[in-house]
Parts: sequence; structure tokens; C-alpha cells
Amino acid sequence: MLSRIAESLFWLARYIERAEGTARILDVNYHMLLEQSQQSYRLRWEPLIIMAGEEDRFRKLYKEVNAENVFEFLAFRHDNPSSIVQCIAKARENARTIRDRMSREMWEDINGLFHVANSYVPADEIAAGPHRFCDKIKFGAHRFHGVTDSTLPHDEGWDFLRVGWALERVEMTARLVDVQYHNLLDTPSPTGALDNHQWMAVLRSVGAYEAYHRQYPPPIEPEKVAEMLILNPQHPHSIRFSASEVQAGLRAISGSGRGSYANEAERLAGRLLERLSYDRIGEIFDQGLHGYLNDVLRISGSIGEDIARTYFYYAVVA
Repeated sequence: MLSRIAESLFWLARYIERAEGTARILDVNYHMLLEQSQQSYRLRWEPLIIMAGEEDRFRKLYKEVNAENVFEFLAFRHDNPSSIVQCIAKARENARTIRDRMSREMWEDINGLFHVANSYVPADEIAAGPHRFCDKIKFGAHRFHGVTDSTLPHDEGWDFLRVGWALERVEMTARLVDVQYHNLLDTPSPTGALDNHQWMAVLRSVGAYEAYHRQYPPPIEPEKVAEMLILNPQHPHSIRFSASEVQAGLRAISGSGRGSYANEAERLAGRLLERLSYDRIGEIFDQGLHGYLNDVLRISGSIGEDIARTYFYYAVVA
């Protein structure tokens, strides 16, 4: 496979995943604020900017952090590279350059999602609230996943998509848990009686609310929420599950066997997964949740860089 095709597939997946994750968090945050007073509900708008990694850019563009400004910035701003419309546009552009390597259904789906996303009038959607727009993006991303799974051969190209999706999920879930956990607690202690409503939003931001209740008895406890989203081996948005997908995809691409690695990206993916497989949530809190998740983000970033060096860039020959 040509390196440009592999790179386009990898980033196509990442941009779709980023758009869907941002839409889900915006929608959940908006509905939770409607259901609970802003004085008692502390999952507000500023953490969403931090989770997107665009706090500095936001501060340059807006004077106030409120629902309207955050929605516009994360959904519609063309000068925000992480906005939903920009992510969809970049995903479509990557798809356009490799149309001959995609199924017709995949191209039609991503092209249709691009035109739908850009058909909305930002001022109208900001006045109405984010649900209508975010719902369309979420289900458009889900549909693209389904179309891709059903129509694209599960070969090397599929594995680059798989790695892109999973690596983006590792980073988004790590930022979500880190930012929201410390936003919702006055102290780093995971104990104490808290309103379940606050933690429902965190779980619903990654589609884990029902799965949590199947695994843990009520009430919702902060430490168990963190355990679910970091260490659960089966939930698609947990960091551990996503890390396992990254490793499996990289091994499929290189053909390396169990217990070995073919490049630095595989080595780091294996190291991260081993850590997530053997760590316990109590140990993570003892050493510091923030530091632990920062390590996850650092390793994830290094994996992405090493994937690019190994598969996407040509070495310069003197």
C-alpha cells in the first residue's frame, strides 16, 4: 500500500472519530444543564474547551466562556482545526484523494455527511441549541462506521482505519476522564457522596451509561467511573480496549507475532496495553490520576508520531 493512501485512511478515521466525540460531549453537556440547575451542576462549558486542546485559541477569539460561544467554537468555526465542521471537511478531503481505494458507499456517505454538516446555519443552530446538529453528526459517524465495516475489505487499509479510530479514542477518553474528574471533585479523593447526575454525563459522553449499570450496582461512584473508562477491557471507548485495538491493528499491518514488535509504535502500544492490563484503579489513584492520564496521552502521541515515521514519511537519502 502506498504511504499516502495509508496516511489518508489513518487520518480519515481520526477526524471522523474526533467529530463524533466532540458532538457527543456537546450534546450531553447541553442536556445535563437543562435537567439540572447551573448552580448545582458543575459539568459546564469551560472543560469542553480544555478537552478539545484548544483553550488558547478560544481565549483569543472569545471574551466569555458560555454555551453559545463554546458551541460555535467547537461546532462551526473554520479557524478552529478541531471544530466538527473542520474535522468532517478534513475527513472528506482525505477520502477524496483515495476514492479508488474506498467503496462507492463509503465515499457517498462521507460526502453526504460533509454537505449535511455545512448545510446548517450556525446562528440558527446556536439559538436552537446543539442537539439537532450534534445528533446528525453522531449518527452520521455511526453510519460511516457501519458502511465501512460492511463494504471495505478487512485488509491493510482497514487496519490503518482501525488504528486511527482507536488512537483517537484513547486520547479523547483520557482527556475526558482527566478534566471532568477533577472538575467534579473538590479534592482528588475518590470518596464522598456526590450527585449521580454529574457522573451520568461523563458516562454518557462515551456511551457507557448503560454498560456501567450492568457492571456496577448503584449509586454511581467516581472511582468506578474512572475504572470503567480507563481499565475496562470490553467497552469500545475505554482506554484499555482502544489500546488493544491499536496494538492489534499495528500487528496486523506489520505481521509481527505475539510477544514481538516490528517498530517503535508497536513497542509503545504493547507497553501501554500491558500497563493498562495489570494496573488497578486503586494503584492509579495512589500514584495520581492526573499524572497517570498524562502519561497515557504522552505515549499515545508518541505512537502517532512513530506510526507516521514508520509508514507515512519517506526517508531522505543523501
